[in-house]
Amino acid sequence: MPHLNLLSTSQTPTPRCTFLYTVQQAHTNRVNTLHGGCIASLFDFCTSVVITLVSKPGFWEFVGVSRTLNTTYLRPAEVGAEVLVECELVAVGRQLCHLRGTMRRKGGSDEVFATCEHGKFNMDGRGKL
Repeated sequence: MPHLNLLSTSQTPTPRCTFLYTVQQAHTNRVNTLHGGCIASLFDFCTSVVITLVSKPGFWEFVGVSRTLNTTYLRPAEVGAEVLVECELVAVGRQLCHLRGTMRRKGGSDEVFATCEHGKFNMDGRGKL
């Protein structure tokens, strides 16, 4: 994904990752703002990366599969906008985890474009479906 860059990771106080994404014309809707489906896909990918900070052989080794992805759209992001995607691991157990994401404008503004809550199920050791 050439327009998505990992900026930072941290283990404390909770596992988290921050990405930088520049809104591309190809990812917009008819009114030239970031498409809701693209926002949901970015959240799905970016929040899943956070699990790699706690995964190890036999524990979330394959980062699981989505069971819920609740996205709240707050304001449009225009073509060329630099967007921070901030993700954190809220809770993780043997089979389930809960992640949270916030998409905001890069810079001094507190302008939030969207938020999400992402629930995942661990598929380790289950073989092929």
